[in-house]
Amino acid sequence: MGLRRFLIVFIILAAFVIVIVQCTKVEKKDSRGPAYAGSSTCVKCHRNIEDSYLHNAHFNASRILSQPNSIDSLSVPDGEFLFNENTKVGVERRDSGLYQIALVNGRDMKAEHTDVVFGAGKSAYTFAFWYGNKLMQMPLNYLTKERQWVNSPGFPTDQIYFGRPIIARCLECHSSYVDKKLVQTDNFNMEEEFVKGSLIAGIDCERCHGPAAKHVAFHEANPKEKKAVYMVNYRSLALSRRVDMCGVCHSGTALQTLTSTFSFKPGDTLKTLPQYNAYTGEDADVHGKQKQLLEASACYKIGKAECITCHDAHSGVKLSMEIYAQKCISCHQEVKHEQLSAKDKALLTKNCIDCHMPVKESQAIGFQKSNSKEKIPYKLRTHRIAVYNELISKKLN
Repeated sequence: MGLRRFLIVFIILAAFVIVIVQCTKVEKKDSRGPAYAGSSTCVKCHRNIEDSYLHNAHFNASRILSQPNSIDSLSVPDGEFLFNENTKVGVERRDSGLYQIALVNGRDMKAEHTDVVFGAGKSAYTFAFWYGNKLMQMPLNYLTKERQWVNSPGFPTDQIYFGRPIIARCLECHSSYVDKKLVQTDNFNMEEEFVKGSLIAGIDCERCHGPAAKHVAFHEANPKEKKAVYMVNYRSLALSRRVDMCGVCHSGTALQTLTSTFSFKPGDTLKTLPQYNAYTGEDADVHGKQKQLLEASACYKIGKAECITCHDAHSGVKLSMEIYAQKCISCHQEVKHEQLSAKDKALLTKNCIDCHMPVKESQAIGFQKSNSKEKIPYKLRTHRIAVYNELISKKLN
């Protein structure tokens, strides 16, 4: 009887503990405030979008590596970068995660754990570590196509450097939110620090669609209502406002503001932001300035092309050249390209963009190779849709 009574009491106590835990469990609040529902709430009704968006470059613009095996999905190898025979940076996977290590004359002088990774990995990854409440960029980037560890752009070419802070302006394009504060240093200067737990990595639903708490509350109370309430319909916005929403992050460093762009919402315009720098020159660098390049295109100026004409912001599937070509041909059926050879004409239905949106080298970024001063150029497709006479001349010659 004693054992039976013990088991009954144990079961009752266990059930009581479970009930108390469930009743006192507090759902983690969104660090942006009560107007935001959090992406996990969006998924309840938009599971089909979430399945694709998990593989999208926006969603993977940054990731927090909270577990030792978080790095596995990146498929980055161990390696090293040589500045000279006595100075190098090693990359090493340890039990607690991925480390970058300063090695001088064979001695381990400094080792930092990788806490955050930036980039979807289509071209490269950039890595960061927490130093107190500051987020610092690591010395090495990894180029996924070349499969090489390279010196981070803008870093010293002859020495190891762990001293570059990642500022809030960087996170405004590579994350959905972070709470920052200005702290006075011993030299009476002001430096940025972050609240670690406030960082929302990647570009989540509400970064582009705006705060959704009211939207969620309404539709949970009215499940039969299929028309979206308390949510901006992108298609209803003017062309310039739709492109501006993308341009918040795709305007490069030319976009300078007094206030954080985390507050930018669908329907806002970039021109209302303090100190907005509008630039539509045709020589805009291909890195990060897709908006300016698109706006310099005749297709945009006549209202026939915008970001979502070619890009599905939710999809993680890369379209073929032929699909892009069909988008072009739908408006340009009258173009015959008489000056081209029969062979080149035959390719027109399969590839327009290599001639009209060619790949160019960025003048802003290059990657220094190990044990060399040589830099690997960063190549990107220009978003200025145009006739490039130099390419025509090359074809004809």
